[in-house]
Amino acid sequence: MKQYLWVEVRGAESSRVLLKLFKARIEVFETKYLDEAMQFKILASDFGKLKKLGYYRFRKVRSDGIFHWKELLRSKWLIVLGLVLFPILLFIFSHIIVDVQVIHSNKEIRELVRKSLSDYGIEALTLKKDFQEIERIKNELLNQFPEQLEWLEIEVDGMRYVVRIEERIITKPEEKKERCHLVATKSAIVKQINYSVGDAKVARDDFVEEGDILVSGELIANEAVVSHVCATGSVLGEVWYTTHVSLPMNYEKKEETGKKRWNFMISKGSYEQMFLRPRLDNYVNEKKRLFSLFGYEFYFVVQKEVTVSQQTYSEEEALKEAIRLADEKMEMRLQSNEKVLDKKVLKKNLNNSTMDIEVFVSVLENISRQEEFQEQKEEG
Repeated sequence: MKQYLWVEVRGAESSRVLLKLFKARIEVFETKYLDEAMQFKILASDFGKLKKLGYYRFRKVRSDGIFHWKELLRSKWLIVLGLVLFPILLFIFSHIIVDVQVIHSNKEIRELVRKSLSDYGIEALTLKKDFQEIERIKNELLNQFPEQLEWLEIEVDGMRYVVRIEERIITKPEEKKERCHLVATKSAIVKQINYSVGDAKVARDDFVEEGDILVSGELIANEAVVSHVCATGSVLGEVWYTTHVSLPMNYEKKEETGKKRWNFMISKGSYEQMFLRPRLDNYVNEKKRLFSLFGYEFYFVVQKEVTVSQQTYSEEEALKEAIRLADEKMEMRLQSNEKVLDKKVLKKNLNNSTMDIEVFVSVLENISRQEEFQEQKEEG
């Protein structure tokens, strides 16, 4: 196959150049005329003869035909490689599963489900299954393990499956207690009495101590015990605590400027690496997970610029913040029907760097528990 070249010459009369080419026995197959230049097509093997044509400067423009495409591929191989790999990677990212994450606190349940999913072809480095297939597998697993699994969901998250499980807990019927009191668990002032079975022995605003009977399981008529039951209900009382908080007077205040930069991050365990060098001096990251591959997590990151300034609480601000922290500390230990009733600062100590406070807190909380008792035998 003959190889042809397009050659360019500038600053010369085209007729003179063509005459020179004819005399040098260089065959010209095609010509193009440009501003102050002429291009012509010759055999690649004749290009060396052009050096003998005096002071003309000939420049190789490109090969012609299939040889042109070969040269283009050779010079643009990275782009070509990208064009070839892009659909392959797109197929991989949209159809391949690289990880299966089973979420549950019980290791035995996790391993049971992981092994069963593997039997159905749900494992790393496999093709994604369609929605109907996933639903079929999910239902079959629930039918296969009715005593272990209450609920199971298989979600597609990028290139991984996330499997969430709710374990079926089979509880034995609680043994019914025949005789029990509701007794106080701590010293308190009674505020609410809620019971369905038993005989209340205290009233609102009564002071009780630990172990006192609040609702009795002995039912009395005419000053005699006529039957025994298990007192059921709850008693809420006002209880008192003292809590301590230590607050640094100096703190860092961060404010967003509105300037943002975008980045990508790869992480595995405690290892994290940004793709691009951060261009902001002070910033906070907001991450969005894209996909995982071979144990590595890939994230899209928005870096928000912040200004950091050193601030100092005033005494009033420090006291307000310390009380808020004391409330937060107390709220963490309360149940849904319990609450803080009142609080009062008992002590306050302020030095150059720290405010220490002692707060007296009164709390409404459940002060009752069931306690079984034995029937008293009458002597005689």
